[in-house]
Amino acid sequence: MWISVFVTATNTGVGKTFFSYLLCSSLKNLGYRVGYWKPVETGADPYPPDAKLLSELLNQPLEATVTYTFKLPLAPAVAEKYEGQKIDLRRLKEIYLQKLESYDILVVEGAGGLAVPVKGKYAYAHLAGDWDIPTLIVSDARLGTINCSFLTAFYGKSLNLKLLGFVFNRFTGEDLSERDNPSVVEELTGLKVWFKIPQTTLEGYRLEGEKLKEFLKEIEKQFRSFPFPLRLR
Repeated sequence: MWISVFVTATNTGVGKTFFSYLLCSSLKNLGYRVGYWKPVETGADPYPPDAKLLSELLNQPLEATVTYTFKLPLAPAVAEKYEGQKIDLRRLKEIYLQKLESYDILVVEGAGGLAVPVKGKYAYAHLAGDWDIPTLIVSDARLGTINCSFLTAFYGKSLNLKLLGFVFNRFTGEDLSERDNPSVVEELTGLKVWFKIPQTTLEGYRLEGEKLKEFLKEIEKQFRSFPFPLRLR
């Protein structure tokens, strides 16, 4: 088995890295060879703390966890203009293909959301589409998530992305809107809410085993639905 999943979100600070860590940790616990990769990270000097966490969890070299790092906390395409370092999209795809063959499951994390530009007008949505990666959307469980979740899914569908569905982060279930948001989002988007993650610590939580296995089957199903190998453009 070698498959990949692209983790995006409805906004920055919603919990992409938090969920990526939980996913990698849970998969590792099941005996899979798991890789984590963030193509571009901003607001890093030189490496962000979250990359170090994933690097230590998976025993990956830190420099292999993130390819391009920028000090300024901006969208990659904007940070590139200010700092002078140029992002090579062809190089990123080459690295992706190399990493894909090195693990059972490769978790690729974006920055911000699907519309965030990586280089020029080329956004993470285009990257996920060009690489044909099944894409998971991390949403905040709180009031206001319906609009953000719907718009993210709508944009992804407009580009024919392979959308896996959602993860709802910081879920308590104490608020009426929180309890209803998952079912409303599922109805509006036609996409499944796979996990509802409570407010917890990284060490204190594991993704449910049977649900995780079902999730993996869906990733594999979508991943295998395109002709291989990918061609570099």
